[in-house]
Amino acid sequence: MSIAKPLIKPEFKILRPDNEKEVIDLYNSLSSESIYYRFRGFFKDFEKYVRSVFSDSRNIVYGAYVDGKLVGVLEAVYLSDGCYEMAIAVRDNYQGKGIGTRLVAYAINDLRSRGAKTLIANTTPDNYRILAISRKFHGVIKCMYDECTTIFNLQAINVDQFLN
Repeated sequence: MSIAKPLIKPEFKILRPDNEKEVIDLYNSLSSESIYYRFRGFFKDFEKYVRSVFSDSRNIVYGAYVDGKLVGVLEAVYLSDGCYEMAIAVRDNYQGKGIGTRLVAYAINDLRSRGAKTLIANTTPDNYRILAISRKFHGVIKCMYDECTTIFNLQAINVDQFLN
């Protein structure tokens, strides 16, 4: 029995406001559990939320595509000069295949090239997937009660192994 993950090679790109519908469709496809982990609660007003993210030109939205279909999205929301907060979602049937890890690596690489120094991720303590990704990229994880915050020093992360 093999425990190796199937190799899926997604294509990554920076999304634009004309990709809003694709992002909304991705969120609408998620299970209740995936919505809970992505939004740290149950949430449904995806149209308003996605429009708000795209409405600030300082935010950067990354997409992962497999066979031309958007299967993952990472939002890097501008907080201050050199600092972004990330949120990530991967379609349920594509989870556990390394897409989220590679999408984070792609975003880190791009954000660093733009001069960003810090990336922050907030999650619930039971979101083992994002906490595992946080460990892979040597984020400093601090949990208190019902929230965990990871701080990534983008200058100290080597993403090459995840991008090849």
